[in-house]
Amino acid sequence: MLTQTDARIYLESLRGQFQMDGFQSLRTFNFEEYCAAGREPLGTLEVLNDEMLMPECSQKLVIERFCQVILVPLVGAIEVEEKGTMPKFVNSGEVLFLQASPDRHYSVTNPYPDEAINYLQIRINDDLFLSTPLSSTAITSSFSLHDKNVLFPVHGYNGSSAHLFIGQYDGRAEDIFPNRNPDHHAFIFVIEGAFEVQNRLLEKRDGLALRHTEIIEFEALSNGAILLVLAGLTKESNQN
Repeated sequence: MLTQTDARIYLESLRGQFQMDGFQSLRTFNFEEYCAAGREPLGTLEVLNDEMLMPECSQKLVIERFCQVILVPLVGAIEVEEKGTMPKFVNSGEVLFLQASPDRHYSVTNPYPDEAINYLQIRINDDLFLSTPLSSTAITSSFSLHDKNVLFPVHGYNGSSAHLFIGQYDGRAEDIFPNRNPDHHAFIFVIEGAFEVQNRLLEKRDGLALRHTEIIEFEALSNGAILLVLAGLTKESNQN
């Protein structure tokens, strides 16, 4: 558990690994059979998996309780299907926000015949938000990395505690992220390249958990470096 002075690094090399025919999953937090000390959920952030699907392969999303699933294609596109509905095509530069239910069946598919794909699977356990019925259980939001050296908000459901930001930076470009709820957890994840965040070196697919930090300062250490920030990750009913 983070204290007022704690910041925790999650190294890419120490992630849990799961592999089966056509599918690989690297787990930042404890998930399914992966369980390690210090990898417990971070506030409402329960899952951050870095996943790869081989050509024309599919993988089920097993949902054990109501949660918000966020899918971020990194290389290629994905098709996301809820059984009984038309698949949703989600391309790079888009994010799918899904209010997932344990009584429904979901799958992610690689639509390409000869290319592997890579995407992030994020799960948010937000009790207050999930107790409110939504008119749509899935929405897709777009973002652009053409304008560099700025973090862009990627808008999901209104009322969710989790807020997603993403940006691409030139080498030696500096920026700050004003954390509007410093008592809440924030999680920084490097998609590409390397960054120095709060005077800590983070390389590709490393993560950093922070709390009680009003201003998050960072500098890109390589060209084309891409950073993802998840903020507001503390349950309102549990501020520990």
